[in-house]
Amino acid sequence: MSFIDVVVIGAGQNGLYMAKRLQELGLNYLVLERNAVGQVWDNRLEGMKLFTSRQFCQLPGLAFPGDKWGFPSIIEMADYLRRYATAFELNIRPKTSVVSMEKAGGIFHIRTDDGLLLSTKAVINATGANQSPLIPKLADGLSNSVLQYSSSLKSLAEIKGNAKVLVVGDGATGRQIAGGLARRCKVTLSQGCRRTFPPNKVLGRDIFWWLKLLGVLFADRSSKVARIIQKRNPVPCGEFNNAGLRALGVSLKGRLVRANDRRVYFNDGRLDGVDVVIWAVGYRDKTDWLTIPGCVDGQGFVQEQGCTPEPGLFVIGRKWLSCRASELILGVEKDVNSVVNLVEAFIKQRNSL
Repeated sequence: MSFIDVVVIGAGQNGLYMAKRLQELGLNYLVLERNAVGQVWDNRLEGMKLFTSRQFCQLPGLAFPGDKWGFPSIIEMADYLRRYATAFELNIRPKTSVVSMEKAGGIFHIRTDDGLLLSTKAVINATGANQSPLIPKLADGLSNSVLQYSSSLKSLAEIKGNAKVLVVGDGATGRQIAGGLARRCKVTLSQGCRRTFPPNKVLGRDIFWWLKLLGVLFADRSSKVARIIQKRNPVPCGEFNNAGLRALGVSLKGRLVRANDRRVYFNDGRLDGVDVVIWAVGYRDKTDWLTIPGCVDGQGFVQEQGCTPEPGLFVIGRKWLSCRASELILGVEKDVNSVVNLVEAFIKQRNSL
């Protein structure tokens, strides 16, 4: 059994920068990553792009190559994360999943799927909330002849031409999928709550450049401006806003409420003869490995700005952890620096006992 100061679970953008900061502080740490670094991005739907420009996709200490005003592909993002891990020689154990974590005598005990046993003073969960795709229970009402996809869809080429396709979820991903299929399929997009769809660029600049300049992105989540953003839930989607999708021939419907065989019902109508349903309604935490009481609920990790109810257990990479930028790569620096200060203070306190 190995004993170290800090275990970081997850080597995405938050986990990598957290590792860099722990390394700078001289703490003995290890990052556990269930895949290879960058593999989560490699496995996303082919052809997808981020909705933040390259200047906002880089982590501290390493520039993101290419036109800073351009929007990178998922493959570019995967390659960048691999370069980051290599550039700073971060201590990462890939292809290693946590299967259980308990706490006894003030020490966390972690067991992995390859038999590794770790004891540590502090644990930082950096897996992010996008782990297990959400598929609503009403999906059970669909006929077995209807093809259903979520994160399993790797290329739009898997969908046959002229298929009657229903895309459920009108975030950036769902809209890119609907727009990408519209030229060769009969596509319907099911929308959820009302939201706004600002352009990706304003006056030639990434909209997030303007939001950062105005101080909106980093406004405290309890501030008035943050509450307005949460209520409006804007999604920059470029040419795939409602007008753009309609121009491509996509039919826009309201919330999906029921499915029966190959017929689906919305709160504003129905659609018959569905061939394919693509679920793009979000993800949930994967927390089956965590058995410490009070740290998870039906929504995932219980946390307040990175602190869980269990002393020594911290979380980063969560939507609105501190501000709007928290779920974006450009928010990594702020949230990681905040949480790493808490971790450092906790370790010092433990060492003084």
